[in-house]
Amino acid sequence: MDNLTPSDLFSPSKARQQRAQAQDWAQINSWLSYKYSGRTVPTFERNDETLKVLRDLSMANERADEERVIQERLERETLKELEERTTHEDDKRVLYTIFASLTPEGDQALSSLANTAVTLNVPNPSAETMAHTLIQHTSTSQSLSNQLEHIHTLQRYLEKQHSLLSTRLSELQSNPAFSTPPSLQRQTTEQLRQTKHLRAKIKEHEDKLSSLQAAQGRSGKGADVASAETIGEMLEQQKALDELRNRVEGLERQVDEFAGLSADTDAARKEVGKLEVELDGLRRKRDGLFEGMVAR
Repeated sequence: MDNLTPSDLFSPSKARQQRAQAQDWAQINSWLSYKYSGRTVPTFERNDETLKVLRDLSMANERADEERVIQERLERETLKELEERTTHEDDKRVLYTIFASLTPEGDQALSSLANTAVTLNVPNPSAETMAHTLIQHTSTSQSLSNQLEHIHTLQRYLEKQHSLLSTRLSELQSNPAFSTPPSLQRQTTEQLRQTKHLRAKIKEHEDKLSSLQAAQGRSGKGADVASAETIGEMLEQQKALDELRNRVEGLERQVDEFAGLSADTDAARKEVGKLEVELDGLRRKRDGLFEGMVAR
């Protein structure tokens, strides 16, 4: 309590802590006075660590005192029971006579019977009771042995599977065939760039076709552009352009799927090669259509 600061006087938690500490010191002082029985208690440094050690020591001492009291009471009660137990001299004489009359084989058989009854924990050492108990113990032992063997078999199987999985994991981590090719990102970027380029070209062709159709509407019936043959060719070009648009859209979907391409290198390369062939065909067809439209 002497260590209180002005700020601690206004702190309820500090005040409670100091009050509890003062109560602990009061109990320790009382316990030390009782232990020294009127003698002077040695001086020592009073701090938190010393208080903790003395408190633990007093609690351990109290528990030891309680255990000693219980032990003394049990000893007195046991001694009292032994003193009150009556002995029958006739029973002793009969027992001694039986032991003296036993042959060595009988003495050995009686000792074996007693040891078996104690081992099996059978209160009634009759032959039937001991036989049933022995059969039960044998059955339990056999069941436990079977379960233990099953556990050992399962453990060996799990260890084998663990070894196989570790080998496969090591192979997957070290085999270059299962790793992502370094050029995958570059190929994906190139496919996306070409797809955007094709989309821009299709938009350009659509604009030119719309301009031609508008010019056809303004030219009149006598113009060559308005001829049935020219209209048919334009319709065919429009159809081809629609097919090209559909194929480009399909290619875009394939490119989107290419973003989640499988880690299998061979399958990825086959898929990329297939897309490159289709892209080259579309590029040639696009150039042919564009040249035909420009020539007209």
